[in-house]
Amino acid sequence: MNRTHEYAALITELDNTPPALEFTVASALARAKKSQSIRRFFIVPASSVAAIFITFVALVNLSTPFAMACERIPVLRELAAAVSFSPSLSTAVDNDYVQIIGQEQTDNGITMRVEYVIVDQKQLNIFYALQSNEYFHMDAAPDILDTDGQRFGGYALSAPSSGYENDDIRQIVVDFIDSDVPDSLMLECRVHDNGSFEITAPVKVGEESQEAGEPLVLATFSFLLSFDPEYTQQGETITINQDIVLDGQRLTITTVEVYPTHSRVTFAADESNTAWLQSLSFYFENDNGDRFDPISNGISATGSPDSPMMASHRLESPFFYRSNCLTMFITNVIWLDMDMERVRVNLANMVADTLPESVVLEQATRNGNSWELVFSAIRRSNDSSYQLFGTDYYDVFGNEYHYNSWLTGMTGYYDETVGEYIEDTQGRFRVQFTLVDFPGDVVYLSPSYSRTVELEVPISVNIK
Repeated sequence: MNRTHEYAALITELDNTPPALEFTVASALARAKKSQSIRRFFIVPASSVAAIFITFVALVNLSTPFAMACERIPVLRELAAAVSFSPSLSTAVDNDYVQIIGQEQTDNGITMRVEYVIVDQKQLNIFYALQSNEYFHMDAAPDILDTDGQRFGGYALSAPSSGYENDDIRQIVVDFIDSDVPDSLMLECRVHDNGSFEITAPVKVGEESQEAGEPLVLATFSFLLSFDPEYTQQGETITINQDIVLDGQRLTITTVEVYPTHSRVTFAADESNTAWLQSLSFYFENDNGDRFDPISNGISATGSPDSPMMASHRLESPFFYRSNCLTMFITNVIWLDMDMERVRVNLANMVADTLPESVVLEQATRNGNSWELVFSAIRRSNDSSYQLFGTDYYDVFGNEYHYNSWLTGMTGYYDETVGEYIEDTQGRFRVQFTLVDFPGDVVYLSPSYSRTVELEVPISVNIK
């Protein structure tokens, strides 16, 4: 039975509604009738299921009997887990903005199910699951291709894989930067047991070399996904073209884009600037007092093709809200100074010419032909950890290398007296990565930022 048939079977089962759902489903159906004119542009193909989704996210959070009843309905339980971390996606589901896919394939004893998508003009969210009776901690490496099997250009993909159990719903976010979401595409996915993963040695750019330690692939899948134009045409672009000055740097807010899954604010830099924009603390607020914060899970910003500037920044979406007015407030900014695009570190002496704000080189240890590096930094208010350096680094001759994994964790110590780990009271975290087979004792690293500036007075910009 595929997932589409399971959805149909679910509706039949609801003829015998669990007691904890009797009032909830009846209320949802009543609200659906009142709201049909409002949501007529967002019709879910399986329209008989739509009413069940209307108030689902809020009810799972607020009603214990409802949540317990959902334990007996796998489809609803999976949906709750999938959207609970994202306000925009929760709101999309609450407005019946979901396209059911219901495809599954099996390879080498592993079944992959693509359950449904939440898609608009610029972003694709794919929700899928992996199930096996032989492997219980599977990692996935997804990618997208066009229908001719060619790679797309100009997109960012986020697909956290570790930490999932067998049959958990997982998410892939595909953010199209310059182009729109196509009518259809191929989703390819390689699955491996995360116990077989080893750190891969970097390759010098321009050299032909086989990377060592590739994870053992257990199964491969390829799905053709087609999207309803009713969803892929949804979005609004607002032209702003307003100059602002942040910490002495001049930026132009060129456009604001509002989609069902997220919002985008795009900036252009003045030629006289001495720093590249990396990140912002900012939010939208509408005339009803609703606030829309930056994306906290998934893709939060995308870069500029011709500079280290992060030109486009993501927030939660006001798409489904009745906003007559929308204002943006900027409270702080994170820069990468242009003279810190690369920083020189003497590994043998553990001395850096300069490092990003609050970053300390804790350890540089030679291990055979490789170097193990450990840095620490102060946690930000909304982040337990964040990226300190890009994955590109260089030797003294300018040869470029890459590392493809790093470890991060809190600083502190294990107290044997109380039998627990005690966090560093200074609120620092550590980042560790390896320069594999790196020649010499001097490396040039690529900082992700140089400094953070808190604005004394938030800057407000009228969006509409």
